[in-house]
Amino acid sequence: MARDTYSPRIASLPRRRGVRVDDPVEDVQFTLYADDHISADPVSTDAVPWCFPVDTAARLDTNEFQVPIRLGAYVRRPDGSMVAAAANDESIAIDTAGPYTVEFTSTPIKLFVFAESGVRVTTEDHQTTLSFPDVDGVHLAARSLHEQPARTLTVPRDAEGVMRALSESSAALKTTTCERSFPTLRGHPPLVEFGEEVDIPGGERRPDSGVRLELPPEPRYVFPAAPLAYYLAAEVVPGDTPRLTTTAGVDHQFDPAAFKEATTRLLQHVFTLDCLTRVEGYYPVELAERRRAAERGLDLDWAAVYDQPLAEQLGTYLSVPFEAVEPLVPEWRLTADIVPDIDRATVLPHLANELAAVRIFDPGDTTTESEPTSADTEAAREAVDQFHRGTATASDFLRAPTRTADDTDFQTDGDPVSTADVLRVPDAETTTQTYIGDGFPLNANKGSRASYERQLSLRAEATDHIGVTVVCNDEQMIEELEVGDYYGTRELFEFDVTLRSELTRDQLREVLAADTDFIHYIGHVDDRGLQATDGYLDAHDIEEVNTTAFILNGCRSFRQGQALVDRGAVAGIVTLDNIHNSLATEIGTNIARLLNRGFPLDAAVEVVKDDALVGRHYIVVGDGSVEIVKPKSGALTLNIIRAHEWDESFDLTMRTYVTESHHLGTLCVPHVGENQVQYLASGIINTSEVSPEQLDDYLGLSTEPVQLAGEIDQTTISLRWSDSLTSEKIRSLQNC
Repeated sequence: MARDTYSPRIASLPRRRGVRVDDPVEDVQFTLYADDHISADPVSTDAVPWCFPVDTAARLDTNEFQVPIRLGAYVRRPDGSMVAAAANDESIAIDTAGPYTVEFTSTPIKLFVFAESGVRVTTEDHQTTLSFPDVDGVHLAARSLHEQPARTLTVPRDAEGVMRALSESSAALKTTTCERSFPTLRGHPPLVEFGEEVDIPGGERRPDSGVRLELPPEPRYVFPAAPLAYYLAAEVVPGDTPRLTTTAGVDHQFDPAAFKEATTRLLQHVFTLDCLTRVEGYYPVELAERRRAAERGLDLDWAAVYDQPLAEQLGTYLSVPFEAVEPLVPEWRLTADIVPDIDRATVLPHLANELAAVRIFDPGDTTTESEPTSADTEAAREAVDQFHRGTATASDFLRAPTRTADDTDFQTDGDPVSTADVLRVPDAETTTQTYIGDGFPLNANKGSRASYERQLSLRAEATDHIGVTVVCNDEQMIEELEVGDYYGTRELFEFDVTLRSELTRDQLREVLAADTDFIHYIGHVDDRGLQATDGYLDAHDIEEVNTTAFILNGCRSFRQGQALVDRGAVAGIVTLDNIHNSLATEIGTNIARLLNRGFPLDAAVEVVKDDALVGRHYIVVGDGSVEIVKPKSGALTLNIIRAHEWDESFDLTMRTYVTESHHLGTLCVPHVGENQVQYLASGIINTSEVSPEQLDDYLGLSTEPVQLAGEIDQTTISLRWSDSLTSEKIRSLQNC
């Protein structure tokens, strides 16, 4: 049967018992295991009545399979009505024969199983088993969590042309109901390019939402409005003052002096209320934020709001004070500071796809320094000094060549890396922050249209394997070569990890030109380039770079890293300042483990930044949302644990991070005790009091980053990992 190149593939495992589902667009895999060999015969996607759209379907000659992680599940009738739901360790036992569709939750590919049978879902020993006792075979279907931009729009190079494109961005939404707050129902907006004539392939497809956004035709108004226009399916038209109107009578005026803040605030307000309202629909879960809303006196007629069309819903939402909703808003993932140059408008579809908080940034308002001397950087340098006063030995050194043979001389040789165009953008209260413009941001990542679009094209060409190359070009840094052990330690994924050392310039050039997913470079870096055994390889002299992403774990590697992105890489982690070898090794190891866990590059950097000031020497160049490994289930978690001094219990605080495939609007269920409450992922979701037994069970679920509350002081690296911790060890470390 012919198969769309972009559709997931379902195939029997060649050497094990089970089936694997591959998504070539997202470059993710998911495996279902069985007691016997399974044949997977492709069938039409309308062979059985699925409740939701699917991309691929197959018939499996088995009635039972297992997944080596805990998964939630929803059981539905063909009309979509829910029969049963399971979260955490709950089981499902339905004796009456179907037909039923079982939907797994928190998988990297949307998976559905259909059978005319009773249903059993059980979770035991961190494994989920699904069985259908009344039949010999079932149907399995998959839907990718990503959608490539369907079109590229051509508009004039002016603000009104960009407004025309923004009006069409919402054609990518799969619904205008409140369910569009689910990331799987928000498609990627069409791309934008400039030309003399307007070209909208296929004609205008914006849904008739009854929402209009009037804006003065200037970048300082048009750019910040892009995510809001996309999410509200708004028609964007020129106007004298910024305002939002609907066919239901809404007329919302924006303060021109605070427009960028007002658009983000309105987007977050509407989005959060959509998340609360959608509980009345296909997913009637127990949502923590709904409970908190009721406690705050926010008690709308949610069922009535659910049935309202978008234009009426906005009126209802705007009748709710912003202050009542603000505490319920999940931590926003991205702030984008963008230069108000019309040529930068081509990045707006990518920022809209992220639902980013977009701010106008004028470099003329920032003092450009010859050296990065912000308070953060000075504090980071002091933290480095304090670390070395307490722990460094004479053998420690900077990851840049030294002037003399004296190991305690930390001066660099050759020309220092210029910081003439290093600048500082305003801080943001979001998980990550990017800058779109010339120069290098001191306290944010650096994005570009090219890196965003390169990632889209690479996804379409993805293979079934994840390739990682670790390069160490200095024997004094050989300890960090052990990071290769952390790449590939994941079930459900296939890795090819290659360790290389003592490479010449030509060999290093070949490594960078090879098709691979990630390069972890360990070695000296300065203005001459990356150190090789026969000199330095200047990234500016490389013609082609085919690695998807990289880390250059050497001193002031940001210029070399930007050159790699300019020549073909999607993104990379680089440094803005000198780093001592011992710190670089520890941070590099933690970054490797975070990436292997599924953290995007920018979120991994934020974790090490938040952990210790020395981590603030690291930034991302390119599209920081790129993931080397897709999370195997849902949002990612950093756990903060505090042992009680007055009893044997612990406080477990979970900080969640959304990802590209599990973005804003994703639900998560803390697998602690018998909890069944679900939360909107992103940011700190809850703090639970747990027993030693519950904590040990939780730590054994998967390998997660952990911080012990008593060790967080910003001057040292406190990140630990759950696979090396028990409740007893945590109590001894915290001296309780």
